[in-house]
Amino acid sequence: MQELVIDYTDCNSTAPLTEFANIPNNKFSASFKSSNNVAKPQWTRRFEQNVTDVPYSVPLDVNVCRLQFTIPNDIGPPVYLYYRLTSFYQNHRRYVKSLDTDQLKGNFVSNGTIGGSACNPLKLAPNGKAYYPCGLIANSLFNDTIKSPTSVGGQSSQTYTMTNKSIAWSSDAKLYKKTKYQNWEVMPPPNWINRYPNGYTDDHPIPDLSQYEEFQVWMRTAGLPTFSKLALRNDDDTMTAGTYQMDIYDCTSPPVRRRC
Repeated sequence: MQELVIDYTDCNSTAPLTEFANIPNNKFSASFKSSNNVAKPQWTRRFEQNVTDVPYSVPLDVNVCRLQFTIPNDIGPPVYLYYRLTSFYQNHRRYVKSLDTDQLKGNFVSNGTIGGSACNPLKLAPNGKAYYPCGLIANSLFNDTIKSPTSVGGQSSQTYTMTNKSIAWSSDAKLYKKTKYQNWEVMPPPNWINRYPNGYTDDHPIPDLSQYEEFQVWMRTAGLPTFSKLALRNDDDTMTAGTYQMDIYDCTSPPVRRRC
């Protein structure tokens, strides 16, 4: 296995604005077939860039962490991109239970039924409408937007296209169906407020969880407090040796900790 690991947690508080700088040695590691002594990856940051390509969201002003890294030899296919979290206890008993399986299957679940469900403490919004999807797991969804890397330094740039399709297990995908709720009947979870500031609307409707594979991956809770989850993949193309640039959107008002 060949891999490059970059910890970008502190990008928007430590990396310089507009200019690239080396990422500290304790924030990355590399293991490649040709050499482990690769050029140091770099980072820079930009605040409040308006973007329209954040999935399942209205247009947003986002913090952008821009990474630049070198691949010393061709890798793949396949090539997988994971995000990793540390000290995040998805295995906590209360957290694991905080969902409603009928709701996730697409069924209309009344407010009264949700009120007695395991989604505690995130069942009903202050206006009395049910949260959809309800519960702690959905509310804490990791949704930094990670863009496909683009080659730099050559005569022309070329995007190494990665997809979020087929990142979830097929057995997980079967658990989720398009909801029978109407947009006005439910509210987004509290942590999704930046993505749906006016609630669910005709222009920005309830997400179809049967197609929302990032959500499906997140809902399979990890057994340990440090874990990785698949975010993007390319099963067909070789990622050729060279230098690449990649943007990561942090969708909160700067410089708050990322959460869309």
